[in-house]
Amino acid sequence: MKTSQDAPASGVYISECCEVKLMFSKGDTLWRCPECERLCNWELMTTTVIPNQLESEERVAMRHPTWR
Repeated sequence: MKTSQDAPASGVYISECCEVKLMFSKGDTLWRCPECERLCNWELMTTTVIPNQLESEERVAMRHPTWR
């Protein structure tokens, strides 16, 4: 994904130019590289779960893992 595109998933992204790692939420606009300040490509390294992006039933299951 390139600078100015929206992050397709929440997670940790790494810039290809300087290998800077940043966390973006799904729908966030990917920034320029904070190290060199150039336009760059971002690669998703690890996805994360953001509780407010889950459906209400999934939030309850996260708070109460025995309620499945």
